[in-house]
Amino acid sequence: MSALPFSLTDAEVSASCCELTPITPAETREYDIVVVGAGAAGVPAAGWAAESGAKTALLQKEQNVVSQGNCGSAIIRSRSTEAGIAKWIHHTNSLCDWRADVRHLRAYADHSEEALMWVLNRCGLTAETQYGDGSLVDNNAESAKLLNDGDRLCAFRSTSGCFTGLWKERGNTYDYGDERCYFFAPWIGPKPLNVGNAMRKIVDRVKESTGNLDVFYSTPAVQLFSENGRIAGVYGKDASGKYILFRAAKGVILATGDYTNNPEMVRRWCPDIADFDKKQFGKTGDGHVLAISAGAQMEPLGHTKMMHDFDSALMFEEPFLYLNMNGDRFTNEYTGFVYMGNLLKYQPRYHGSMTDADHPDGGRGWYCAIYDDSYMSWDDDSFVAGKVPPFVMEKFIPGAVEHPQGVFPKLLDLHRCDTLEELAKELDIPFDRMKASIDRYNALCEQGCDTDFGKPAKYLHKIEKAPFWGARKHIRVSAEVSGVITNENAQALRADGTPIAGLYCAGNLGGPFYGGNDYPFHQTGLSLGRCYTFGMIAAKHALGLM
Repeated sequence: MSALPFSLTDAEVSASCCELTPITPAETREYDIVVVGAGAAGVPAAGWAAESGAKTALLQKEQNVVSQGNCGSAIIRSRSTEAGIAKWIHHTNSLCDWRADVRHLRAYADHSEEALMWVLNRCGLTAETQYGDGSLVDNNAESAKLLNDGDRLCAFRSTSGCFTGLWKERGNTYDYGDERCYFFAPWIGPKPLNVGNAMRKIVDRVKESTGNLDVFYSTPAVQLFSENGRIAGVYGKDASGKYILFRAAKGVILATGDYTNNPEMVRRWCPDIADFDKKQFGKTGDGHVLAISAGAQMEPLGHTKMMHDFDSALMFEEPFLYLNMNGDRFTNEYTGFVYMGNLLKYQPRYHGSMTDADHPDGGRGWYCAIYDDSYMSWDDDSFVAGKVPPFVMEKFIPGAVEHPQGVFPKLLDLHRCDTLEELAKELDIPFDRMKASIDRYNALCEQGCDTDFGKPAKYLHKIEKAPFWGARKHIRVSAEVSGVITNENAQALRADGTPIAGLYCAGNLGGPFYGGNDYPFHQTGLSLGRCYTFGMIAAKHALGLM
């Protein structure tokens, strides 16, 4: 037996997650499947393997299961047409700049329903009646009760939908005609609970029900192990510093997440996100480096980023007046939050709460959304997601609600003031610049035509009625969702396109599932749904079940 040599010939990346010297393990353990990373891809991979009768090890460098986000979705084949699914694949690839591997999209469409239902059942939510009659789409109380685990965790809302007819989103349209592709998108929470809580429940329940799953926390994988021309295990290093060889008779599944917290890798493969603060921690590209050391190839330069904000104030993309931190208007506010990260690359830095240690002088991604107290009287069709009533807005004002539900209190940054001068002070932007921007904006509203940025006239509303509202928004990096090249079975591929025997990369580690500059937001929960699905696919393929 021999350890693979570590070599990166095409990348300037940090090698801190790999041990470069030969390893003599203090202990060897025998398994069928070894999964590295206990998140939204690794937990389903380990769970499926264990439930299929495989002796399984799950290695996690943190002290617990870690996953982010609330919504994972799936394509429901029984409510879709075959042509509708084919159109969804074509539509999704168009939003990925035609750079996705459509075999990955097809694999997701074919297997995501099975994967999502498994996740919901194993974390204690009832799956049988979740979508059969469409009741969950209506968000009624009975549906919420059906999807409760008996504790606090529940599927508390749904953004499910059906692609049919003419699909329109801002500047994009796609015609499905009479075909349809239905996706089921339950949200697990509510905040601060999220999918991480669900994954922890799954680990505990699979361990108890099967006896086939061993979990090793605080045990990062440091090097792959090869034998007879295949990846046959991985070396882990436990909290005491002891090296353990975890042999894997059927395969090693890497599911360690992205590399957003590795500055060297960010500069090399996704420089767009370098100046922005990150939502996650510990995502240092460990699995990418391990896979490349075995001969895997990274997707070409220009990786896909996911950047949006759901926490500081109103929840979606109301096209209020947007000002940068100098108090200047900088965009057509109807652009949509999907692309705000691109626009904010060229706006001033700001040092506010939740600023990364990597950005001691402040990061990019900050702006303010300004509106007045006439908001609720505006036309019903004025905003994309419908108006948010004042009693809901209250919980986003720091200190206004004693125990706000469904939010992260440390991120709240909505302000209501009697004067614009007070509002400018709360938002920490220059009053004179803010006042000049508002005066100009009001003049454009008066003439009914935005000759500065071209915002549609129906979204032009003057700011003149006190109290005045302002949300300081902070666009951070949620994830980077490109990685090493895999096939539709999640097998890592060499440069010649052949699979590396015994090695799988799932979740944000494997690709190309996307390929565009930005993550496509046409379907809520596609990212987590993809993680669940390819974790399952990797386990099934390694065990010969696909």
